[in-house]
Amino acid sequence: MATLPPKEDVAAGSRVRSRAPILAMYATDGASMRISIRVGIAVTFLCAAIQGIGAFDVSSLPLHLYLSGLDKATAPVIVEQHLVLSVSGPYRYVGAAFSNEDWRGIHPFEINANGIFVLALPVPYGEAAVVRYRLVLDGLWSADPSNADQERDRVSGSLMSLVRFPERPGTVLGVWEPAREDGASFYFKGEPGRIVTVAGSFNNWDPFIHELEETSPGHYQLFLKLAPGEYQYVFMYRGSRVADPLNQRQVYGRDGQPYSVLEINRPSPDR
Repeated sequence: MATLPPKEDVAAGSRVRSRAPILAMYATDGASMRISIRVGIAVTFLCAAIQGIGAFDVSSLPLHLYLSGLDKATAPVIVEQHLVLSVSGPYRYVGAAFSNEDWRGIHPFEINANGIFVLALPVPYGEAAVVRYRLVLDGLWSADPSNADQERDRVSGSLMSLVRFPERPGTVLGVWEPAREDGASFYFKGEPGRIVTVAGSFNNWDPFIHELEETSPGHYQLFLKLAPGEYQYVFMYRGSRVADPLNQRQVYGRDGQPYSVLEINRPSPDR
């Protein structure tokens, strides 16, 4: 007759036997977890690589397609109101600095799927101008090898690349600022051949005294010399008061109508 093991031995045996499938399950889950982590890491690096190669921080689809499709370095070109520079070579870092920014910062290039370093810089608002720039190639300053338009700096003797920015009027919502250092520059766009005036706290709200000049069909401008301070104003157009469509600073009067606001700052003491 078989002798049963003591009760505690039976329990211990059961515990030992019951651990086998649990340990096997943990081993299987551990292997699956390691595989999942490795797959996740691989996917993360792949997504980062894809983003670094093909995703450019631009809002224009034509510009994005142009940057993505470049397969060789070219001379500077203007695309969708952006200056596009391109560089090819076995570099790890490419950047560019510009004279109109007083050389204060370096704009890093991105690399597209064809291995071309590209930079898309918005054309600054203002009049047309020739700007000097230099590249940084793996930490070394250089002129743009794809740009034949160059000149040597008279002071440092360094070779500078030249690029011409086209005129880009600043009369755009979010960009236009009527306040100037010594007055205000008013701009209004409407139908050609109209009389447009400006009335404000600077002229006791007189709707006749300050008339804008039609500089081109439908474009009206006027500069007024004003003392430092804050002013409210509206345009008089076709018999109605119109707040400045390009000035986002507004207040509402007791009549519920919007009035534009501008502020002339005092000149700094060192000027």
